[in-house]
Amino acid sequence: MNTAIVIDTSREVPDKWYSLYNIYPLGYVIEDSTGQKHVERTQIQSVRTPELVELVCQDRKSNLLAPSIKDFVELYTYLSENYDSIISLHSSNITPAVFENAIVAKKLVSEIDIDVIDSHTFGASSGLFVEELAKFIMEAKNINEIRKEAISLNKHISSIILSKNDQLNTIGLRKGSWHTAFTSSFRPYVLYQELNGRWETIKRGRNINSFVNEIIKRVEIVNQAKEIKTVYITHHGTLSKNVKKIERVISNSNVVETNPSLITHYLLGENYIDFAFL
Repeated sequence: MNTAIVIDTSREVPDKWYSLYNIYPLGYVIEDSTGQKHVERTQIQSVRTPELVELVCQDRKSNLLAPSIKDFVELYTYLSENYDSIISLHSSNITPAVFENAIVAKKLVSEIDIDVIDSHTFGASSGLFVEELAKFIMEAKNINEIRKEAISLNKHISSIILSKNDQLNTIGLRKGSWHTAFTSSFRPYVLYQELNGRWETIKRGRNINSFVNEIIKRVEIVNQAKEIKTVYITHHGTLSKNVKKIERVISNSNVVETNPSLITHYLLGENYIDFAFL
């Protein structure tokens, strides 16, 4: 299949995968407190996420705007010149406005076959989902095979998040614009685990070492039952120094570190660890 993959940049994918797997990202727009807009994507297969994450850290009143229907139509039309089909990967759960815009744009572009695939994965787990599905697409014979693999990946990717945002299970991203998660130093950390498309709270508190040990314990149990093949890690802020402790547990696995996405930052705030594995 001569297929292009379209993602929005809530999927945390290392830049090197773009050209390798024919992945084309659609970026978000930051509107700062002065009303000025900063576009995440500057050109095809190139995004400027890290500097915009820092902008959001400094400007708490900034808003996040989703890729528009027009953005999707333009990219789909551009790709129709060189590809036979497009797989567009988004989340109706995490980024519903983006998913809906992709669906509408699909109906407006007739020059190419487009299939919009839904995934509940978020943050590091979304990058893992994209990479694994992209590998499968390169060998797949038809869209039904791809859909079955996407369903399987949604079931088998595991994810753990440590953050000060105590509303991860309900906050979501709604239509329009969104504000940065409130992360007061007085709030406790929360350890979440993703189960069947929903985020469940494992524990709350302020002792970072106990949280890291809890993650390590859970990963060790899984690794003893079956070998962990691939790990994606995203981290930001003061918790970054704790990531090395976790990485030692999965030293035999393929470990991929990605830059924090704007979506992840808006939902999790400044200090977090986002850990996913398959």
